[in-house]
Amino acid sequence: MVADRGRRPGFALQLGRATCAAVCAAVLALTACGSGPASGGPPPTSALTMVRNSPAQPAALFYESAPGATAYAHPGGLVVAGRDNYRAREFRDVSSAGGSVLIYLDAVIDDAHGRYHDMLINASACGPATSRWPGDYRANSNGFLNDFRVGSVLQSKFRCVLEAMVAENPHMAGFFADDLGSRSWYPGFDWQTFPDKADYRAGAIALSQTLRSVADAHGLVFLVNGTWSANDGGGYPDVAQSGNALADGGFVEHHDGEIDYFGPYGCSPQWAAESPVTRGRAINFAVTDTAAGLSEYVDSGCYAYVNQQSDYDGAAPWGEFHPAGLPSRVAS
Repeated sequence: MVADRGRRPGFALQLGRATCAAVCAAVLALTACGSGPASGGPPPTSALTMVRNSPAQPAALFYESAPGATAYAHPGGLVVAGRDNYRAREFRDVSSAGGSVLIYLDAVIDDAHGRYHDMLINASACGPATSRWPGDYRANSNGFLNDFRVGSVLQSKFRCVLEAMVAENPHMAGFFADDLGSRSWYPGFDWQTFPDKADYRAGAIALSQTLRSVADAHGLVFLVNGTWSANDGGGYPDVAQSGNALADGGFVEHHDGEIDYFGPYGCSPQWAAESPVTRGRAINFAVTDTAAGLSEYVDSGCYAYVNQQSDYDGAAPWGEFHPAGLPSRVAS
């Protein structure tokens, strides 16, 4: 689950409105499936606040447990909940206090652990079971590469799963899309000899478009934990520029000492350029191994959130919070 350039990462075809409504109704009698366009549609009025992404402030990943998340129960606080702890009281407390809770989702590998991953990968009310990418590419120890090509079963189910997350978690502020980049850094196969690079990129863009559409419909944001590097997988829409314009920001994990690359990467104006929620003010997030790494990402001015965190069980805030203008709950 790492936005990585050379070590282990860890990091659409949309449903027709009638199909989406029918499928989502089977999940939870959802009524908000038919969302707006992939980008450009206005979010709810409550989300139209000016995002303040400087100076950097603390955030943390809480994939395993939740008690430490209460330290982020302040306006401006940001936490990422895991696959199965996202409904913990502590996350609801963060939301109630004006902080922001993102919920983890990985559509790229076939690890079905957790309600929403099970819903996406296995047969469910959202559709039939998904398939692996042709060739059975092992990504890492957690699973194989999903077939997320445009037109795939996974692409057709994705919106329904996102809408289920929104309907069941009114305290959420958005999605944390793990492994979603324009190229792979998985150790299980060699990207240089991977034959489907164009399809991989197109599928990642389609997933981003669906995330943007659902986020816009509910005044939410999403971060991507995967690289969108200029001319190396490519940014979106401009392949020669880093950043994904559809995402509200990117995540960089344990790249201490690499600020010469990840500074300009995070400061690319392409990030969030097509988000009507953050409106071009990216909320990039970096976690580091060391205090020195934390300082270099804070000082870069390119990351709205930074923390020193060695595992996925949370980390204490290192400084004070300030309101960031981000959503603290589902707006509609």
